[in-house]
Amino acid sequence: MTLIDKTKNNETHAELMRSLADKHGVLAALIGTAPVHYVDVPVHGNIGDLLILLGTLRFFERYKLKIHLKTTYFTYRSKWARPSDVIVFHGGGNFGDLYSGPHEMRQHVVENLPGNRIIILPQTIHFRSQDAYVECCKIFSRHPDLHICVRDHSSYDLALPMSRHVYLLPDMAHQLWPIYRSRPAESGHLALLRRDKESAGGKVADFDVLIDWRELIGRKNVWFRNIRRGLLALHLMHLDRKFHPHEQDLWIKQATKLVNEAINFFSKFETVTTDRLHAHILACLMGISNAVLNNSYGKNYSYITAWTGSSNIVQLINADLQAEKSLLIPEPLQILALQDKGKQRDISVFHCN
Repeated sequence: MTLIDKTKNNETHAELMRSLADKHGVLAALIGTAPVHYVDVPVHGNIGDLLILLGTLRFFERYKLKIHLKTTYFTYRSKWARPSDVIVFHGGGNFGDLYSGPHEMRQHVVENLPGNRIIILPQTIHFRSQDAYVECCKIFSRHPDLHICVRDHSSYDLALPMSRHVYLLPDMAHQLWPIYRSRPAESGHLALLRRDKESAGGKVADFDVLIDWRELIGRKNVWFRNIRRGLLALHLMHLDRKFHPHEQDLWIKQATKLVNEAINFFSKFETVTTDRLHAHILACLMGISNAVLNNSYGKNYSYITAWTGSSNIVQLINADLQAEKSLLIPEPLQILALQDKGKQRDISVFHCN
């Protein structure tokens, strides 16, 4: 497969990237001047999550928002929240029962903080269990001020029974536009393919380098696991609140270094083929031509259809193949969602297209 380099002086692509970053302004209006608890800060070597992290921090900085607390999902205590605090959950792809830890924590916080405004930054929703989905809908729909942001149309439909405040918005990593190459491109084709439970088994031919995030990070993965163990130990000893600002700032410096290493690595290549959503987004942020395979449940194609598909540097591979489907909305909830669509909805429920 040959990808044509259309990235030089590509104002069409640049305008698309700028427009995606600008769509997050609605979130700044929701937060206003309130102190923010930024929850579910990722402490691991997944470059995609770290791009979201840095994009979210750029968003807070861009709109001059006040971060009172940054914390991981496994160290946050809902009792820390004051009535005036806005709880802002990290975005990404862990909304559902595929990654139980972060999702269960979100449900716990939503249940325990009915008086706080809660915002879930752009997510892809995927449930394998209908029972888990129904339970989530019951918990979330009882909260009067829960705002759910989703990254694709399928997730939007799944979120409608959960809240009257649902937003279709692009990934927070788009706040990082533009990212410049750290070196001149060499003549090479990078294949970055998943080797985890979201892999759909996609194959790529004619690549120069085949890798996944884990190989790119290398032995640092062991160090990340030790950091997580240390944070959890502080949490269990009830010492984590005292050390939170220091430990999170240190981690963000390390996360920035890891993302810069990924940028330096991507800079070597003229083209990228991937089944990782954020390898696609990183390539777009850098203006690198990229071809995208789907993941196991259709997240990549759904995202590209909603946001980046109009770029002339993006190509879908095997777009006609069916991925594993997220569950269908159960009939009673489907009826509820359809009825709700027909009503005069709250102004905060909209598509940002």
